[in-house]
Amino acid sequence: MISEAIVAGAPVIASRIDGNVGLLGEDYAGYFSTGDTHELARLMARAESDSEFLAELKSHCARLAHLFSPERELAAWMDVITECV
Repeated sequence: MISEAIVAGAPVIASRIDGNVGLLGEDYAGYFSTGDTHELARLMARAESDSEFLAELKSHCARLAHLFSPERELAAWMDVITECV
């Protein structure tokens, strides 16, 4: 869902797990610790009330959008399939 949100231009708030960090990068500002609902709520409230923070999330995601284009996704799948055959 993260890649879909990025392509759609939506800012992302995500748990800090390896897969999300792999997609968003180590320096992403929208992470919360897994299971920490208070931190999740704080980040959501901050994104709603702090326009600079929201702009930072959107900008970061916009810089990544090209990585998740349908053409790139197809090429990556074709590489995986080719390696498995």
